[in-house]
Amino acid sequence: MNLKAPWVFTIIFSTCIFIIMAFYAGKASTNIATIDNLATSLDDLQLDVQHLEQELAKKTGIEVRSKNQKAPKADQAFAKAEALLKQGDLANAGLYFSNGISQEPGNWAKINRYQQSVLDYCRQRIDNGDYEMAFNVLGDMNTFMRTQALYVPVQDIEKLQQALTDLAQLKQSIVDKINQASQTETTQFVKTLLSQGDELLAQNLAAADKPDKITPHVEALKENLFALQSLDANVVEQKESSQITLQITQLENTIASLEQLLTTAQAANTISTLAQQATQFIDNAKKEPTQSDFVLYYLTSAESIIRQLVLVAPNMEMAKTQIATLSEQLDQAKQEIAKRQSERVWHEIEQALEQLEIEKNTTVQKTIEQLLQFRQRLAEKASKLSSIEVLEKAQAMMKKINNAIADLRSAQTRAYERWAINKITTFYNRYQNELGVGTDEDRVYSGIIEFLGNIDMRYLSTPAQTAYNEAFQKFYGELHDEQKIPISSKMTLMDKKPLSDF
Repeated sequence: MNLKAPWVFTIIFSTCIFIIMAFYAGKASTNIATIDNLATSLDDLQLDVQHLEQELAKKTGIEVRSKNQKAPKADQAFAKAEALLKQGDLANAGLYFSNGISQEPGNWAKINRYQQSVLDYCRQRIDNGDYEMAFNVLGDMNTFMRTQALYVPVQDIEKLQQALTDLAQLKQSIVDKINQASQTETTQFVKTLLSQGDELLAQNLAAADKPDKITPHVEALKENLFALQSLDANVVEQKESSQITLQITQLENTIASLEQLLTTAQAANTISTLAQQATQFIDNAKKEPTQSDFVLYYLTSAESIIRQLVLVAPNMEMAKTQIATLSEQLDQAKQEIAKRQSERVWHEIEQALEQLEIEKNTTVQKTIEQLLQFRQRLAEKASKLSSIEVLEKAQAMMKKINNAIADLRSAQTRAYERWAINKITTFYNRYQNELGVGTDEDRVYSGIIEFLGNIDMRYLSTPAQTAYNEAFQKFYGELHDEQKIPISSKMTLMDKKPLSDF
């Protein structure tokens, strides 16, 4: 007996069943061309299997088991599959259905039972609104049913065709429901957008509103505008389309207006913020001690902010008003601070004046030196004065000091001149007998050196200089020629009595 044929039959039949199950598990992932090729291959395999069955029966005398012998097991598989399907376990249900059908290939009752179970499952999914799941399952079922054309008897082909028609109609109903739902959702979405747009357009915002209120409103308008502009004109009704066009125009105009308003509001907010900062700097400068370096820092910062305001909004009346107000406040603060600082400096000047003590018996020169030192300190202090009132007081004091110094120097010069005239007079009275015949030239030479040599003519008035010159020339003419040049040289090089001695 040839044992090779049964093994061949077993292998071929198992391969066919495996291909069918694997094809179902793929859930229609293979394209139509592949399905047709597979169907042709399966058809050829089926003919080979039938031929092998006949040959085995002739040679071995063993008949192939009837399909009805597998019916109980197939029914069990179908019952299990239907129970799983009711539970929503589609994947495992498919395994049992495949198992049941594989036991009775081409049995239209079993195939139809499988189809009706799947159709019931899909209708439940449709009722629950799960259109995508139902559509996909029907697609897979359509592929499966078409492969059954290889196994069902010829008399059942028309039933198979009707089953495929039922599947196609149910799939089309799903497509219609999806389109209808999509249209309904689109219509509702458009109504919602238009309603939201009307609400946003109805809100009135004024220039007094702050940017943090205008900005989110503008963003909401832009979002609504973008949503309307993104709608597909093909899915919108004519009436809604005209409403959308009108509202888009209104939204664009409102956004442009609000953005201009926002710019103005932001500028106003910036102006207000800068004005507050400038005011704070001015207040800080007024509270700071007069000798603090921060006074100048605060005042300079406030002045810088005022200049910045001019750049932020040069044409805004609000900015002009703020600039004028702040400038006035800054000027007043400068005057107050300057007055305080000047009063402090003036107090130091008064203290220095009180410390200036001039003794009654002191020399004029020492008094002048003390006044010169005080005048120097007064000049240094006065350079720090910025208050006009206090500065005028310092200038008046400076004038008094200068007058006092001038008076002292004038008195000092007069004293020097009195001393010089007294020496000239004494010299003349003592040496007048030497004039004319019998002059003692050496005696006259020594007298000129003694009485006139240490007199500094720079401190003499014109009359005193005239007296000096007359006395000098009168006695100078009595000298020998060889004495004149030496005495002139000696008179020039002699130490002069300083003015400070008086």
